[in-house]
Amino acid sequence: MINNKQAVQNLARKLVEANPSNLNEPDNYVAHTGQVYDLAYGVVGNILAKYHSIPLNREEVSLASGLHDIGRPLQSDQIFHELRGAEYIEIEGLESTGFSASLRDRYRIAQMFRSHGCVYGFWQASECAEKRKEFEPLEDCLLIPRSWQEAIVTYSDLASHNGERIKVEDRMSELLNRYENDARYKDGIVVRVARAGLNRILELAERVEALEQGRLTEQDVARYGFL
Repeated sequence: MINNKQAVQNLARKLVEANPSNLNEPDNYVAHTGQVYDLAYGVVGNILAKYHSIPLNREEVSLASGLHDIGRPLQSDQIFHELRGAEYIEIEGLESTGFSASLRDRYRIAQMFRSHGCVYGFWQASECAEKRKEFEPLEDCLLIPRSWQEAIVTYSDLASHNGERIKVEDRMSELLNRYENDARYKDGIVVRVARAGLNRILELAERVEALEQGRLTEQDVARYGFL
């Protein structure tokens, strides 16, 4: 039987093969989907061990984490890949991942990863006004992680690097350094959006780690809510 992680990677490969010229390093992309799935699976397991009644579904959050970049192969322009991937799952469903889901389930899982990364910053940028039209109308409140599931997906993406778990602060520093020293991005929208969202992402990472380590009260846990 194919598990959800394998199914996610199979779907990623299928989309790469259907769109062979859209990604520069497709093998790394497929590997990353599995690595983020694994990290989220471990994070949620640690949380459930400390908060037994917390309404987190380990399989769902791990699946959403694995799917977070599923929109990348669909277009060579990677801006709004988060939205493109969420829309793909909402329309095409989750059967190919081995996860039987209703329409409500599909929309909930898509929302878990729609808001990852810096998508909100790109949505707000004037340079992206034309690109936004592909997804409008869309409420921008859906583009900032509002729930624990969304926060865990964003965290798992940024804390996973080449198969290892690293500090999100180190990952963001590495990304900013790379962009600022690349002529294609230097002083452009990518650097500006990443810098603008840095504090929010670091606060999110700190919050997820506090939950995973059992350092939050029941009131703290309830404050951020669940999808």
